Amino acid sequence: MSASPTLALSQSFGRARTLSRIMTVLFAIAFLVMLSTAVSAPVMVIFPKSPGGADLGIGLGNGVGVNFGALHGWPAINAMLTVELFCLPSVLMLYHILKLFFCFTRGEVFANNPIAHIRAAGLWLTASFFTSIAAVFLLDLFGVNHGGRFHFPGALPAIVLWFSGKLFAGIATTIAAYVMAEARRIADENASIL
Repeated sequence: MSASPTLALSQSFGRARTLSRIMTVLFAIAFLVMLSTAVSAPVMVIFPKSPGGADLGIGLGNGVGVNFGALHGWPAINAMLTVELFCLPSVLMLYHILKLFFCFTRGEVFANNPIAHIRAAGLWLTASFFTSIAAVFLLDLFGVNHGGRFHFPGALPAIVLWFSGKLFAGIATTIAAYVMAEARRIADENASIL
């Protein structure tokens, strides 16, 4: 249901709308930072060093980073692909969270559009668990010294634990979206009966 000028929203929703505007700005910044990281990886394959000759690299968090200045040819391309495995699911998750808060600032609550964005954000967050593990595995497989504390095969349990927050938060968010969609359907059925 979208908020319309005739719909009276509570004062607490007015505060939620203000907080949603703040969150929109914060998630827009996070989205742009993550997007710039995803875009910079292919650029660093082409230009692996700064004009001053310093190596360029990307830090991916969790102690994992890629020094493109030390890579040439296929190892650099493979490292770029693993950076994209880290970044793209997060870019898409942040995009849907940003759209969700746009919905809230417009007064769209308990509607199909925000529920769809919650569901998509949860699915991309869950996907990022698997792609993050795959990225670390591929960095090791390609022989890229990524400077992280994780190296396969011995560190697999540590890697899974390190990224497990993404999995549990993503699954919980996705389930919450399905519950909200079902509650919305029930509310619509009840409204049609009256």
